[in-house]
Amino acid sequence: MKSIIGTWDLLSFKHTVIETGVESDIMGDTPCGRIIFTSDGFVSVFISKQGRADFNKDNEKLYKTMMAYMGKYTLDGDKCNFYIDRTWDPDWMDITLQRQIAFDGDTLIITTLPQIGIDGKLSTAKLTWKKSE
Repeated sequence: MKSIIGTWDLLSFKHTVIETGVESDIMGDTPCGRIIFTSDGFVSVFISKQGRADFNKDNEKLYKTMMAYMGKYTLDGDKCNFYIDRTWDPDWMDITLQRQIAFDGDTLIITTLPQIGIDGKLSTAKLTWKKSE
């Protein structure tokens, strides 16, 4: 398997609500995001929706259109576990997130297992990343 070590920029964030099967670009057509995996086992993630400048410091909209967290990570085959110890959302503190990882050419694909999404609905997400240059 290719190495996840390094800095990756977000290309897409596809969100699927399990109950309805409806897929959406929950962070817009061109989301902003970066994930950094270090060789000593740390991960840092920032993701936001496009067009946040239009929210005029509306804290609730700003909060609901971004996510940021960091901690340690471990790899187990095609699974990656994130052990969150810093986060924008207090409910995510000290949780473990398990993700499936895959490579498609020069892109990294991270798929969530079913979880409560940022919209409050049981969902999965597929995030596609390209190595930063």
